[in-house]
Amino acid sequence: MRTLHCPNCGTPFVRVASNEGSVERMLNRFNMFPFRCQLCTNRFRAFFSGGKLITQAYDRRQFKRLTASIEAQILDERQLPFANRVTDISMDGCTLLMTGFSKGTFLELVLKPASELEEIRIESAMVCSVHSSSVGLKFLEMTDPDKQRLSQVVLGLLVSQGQHPTTNA
Repeated sequence: MRTLHCPNCGTPFVRVASNEGSVERMLNRFNMFPFRCQLCTNRFRAFFSGGKLITQAYDRRQFKRLTASIEAQILDERQLPFANRVTDISMDGCTLLMTGFSKGTFLELVLKPASELEEIRIESAMVCSVHSSSVGLKFLEMTDPDKQRLSQVVLGLLVSQGQHPTTNA
């Protein structure tokens, strides 16, 4: 099976994305599938004969969440900054061990991965899911240098966790 590469950054860590509309569903019949780069977030279409076997119908996420243990500090002007731990992460969001925030709350946070010298500042993230001991966050805004540092962390996790390029459904 041929390994696909992102046309934007060249990485082989791409994932079949959900179809957007009837045109993409029709193109699937001709082995043309949408893909999402797991590092630069580029979305593109490509011919891929194995795409029918790894479609994402069961998973709405376009980015694979990777197991992690990263210190995260919530910046909240109403209270002192407090630290928590990220248990999984992708270019699009993370799960944070914490409670006390409701769905729809906007947060600013700083990630402090051990593999990076500089911290990663997420200017805006939204609480999308609330569980008994954690919340799911979607990253909304970050600067390009922070996005680049986050992609290096994600790349390190993809490699260390043995994720296989293109078939990492």
